[in-house]
Amino acid sequence: MDTYRYHGHSMSDPGSTYRTRDEISGVRQERDPIERVRKLLLAHDLATPAELKDMEKEIRKEVDAAIAKAKESPMPDASELFTNVYVKGFGVESFGADRKELRATLP
Repeated sequence: MDTYRYHGHSMSDPGSTYRTRDEISGVRQERDPIERVRKLLLAHDLATPAELKDMEKEIRKEVDAAIAKAKESPMPDASELFTNVYVKGFGVESFGADRKELRATLP
């Protein structure tokens, strides 16, 4: 199994400089993991199109609620920037945390 990143690595890398729109579109149509599972479920009569549509609606509601909660929540303090990102004791400073105020927050 392999993966495909539909977007670039960052906002400065849209990903369109080294692959074509046709390639991205083709991968979405032929190898999208969600669509593959959908087809598998339908092919083996494990779900009906209506059940999958209902499931998608529920998932969308859940995602929308999580987004709304995140937008309503206060921004975390800068001291939380590296919380649960790096394993303690592996020299986080070497991963680019070079600003003095950020280094002060490291474990």
